[in-house]
Amino acid sequence: MRKLLFILFLLVGFTASSQCVSNESHVISPAGPYSPGQTVTVWYTLGTFTGININWIHAFQINLGVGWTNLNPTGAPSNVGGSVGNWLWDLQHTYPSGFNFGPGWRFVNTGNAGWGTSTTGPFIVSFQVTVAQTCTADDLSISLEVFDDCTTGGWSNGGCCVDPAYNIYNGIVQLPLITTSNINHF
Repeated sequence: MRKLLFILFLLVGFTASSQCVSNESHVISPAGPYSPGQTVTVWYTLGTFTGININWIHAFQINLGVGWTNLNPTGAPSNVGGSVGNWLWDLQHTYPSGFNFGPGWRFVNTGNAGWGTSTTGPFIVSFQVTVAQTCTADDLSISLEVFDDCTTGGWSNGGCCVDPAYNIYNGIVQLPLITTSNINHF
């Protein structure tokens, strides 16, 4: 009986960890592994955002391993039928609450400063990154986080969304094999 309760507790805890985001998916092209100088395009889709306590979606943050460089946004989320405002690409932004954000897209609501957008989705974002010129097997992880206006401090109705980062890619820089000619010792 204790084991059954423990397993149920884990399942409930796992389900609760994705409170507000659902139907996440991605496409990455070309498929890895990656070598120095390669440029990769990522498309991320969030099917639905269902905020709790009237919390609205506010930001998409891109998290990159140290092996990536030249992050370039190629497609912002849409705001069909949402609040008045627009999505802004930002490398770094500190919200009035002290929440540090970036890089990624954040929604600037022109009607209510600090609020997100009431749009529930779907949202599609895209970006390109390049593998840095390196001679070490650096981290090439890519993940994306979705934040609500409760987390950023724009809306304080309690019960912020606590959704884990969505993993897009895990890997390291694939280094070319270095070959040298034989050395003659005369």
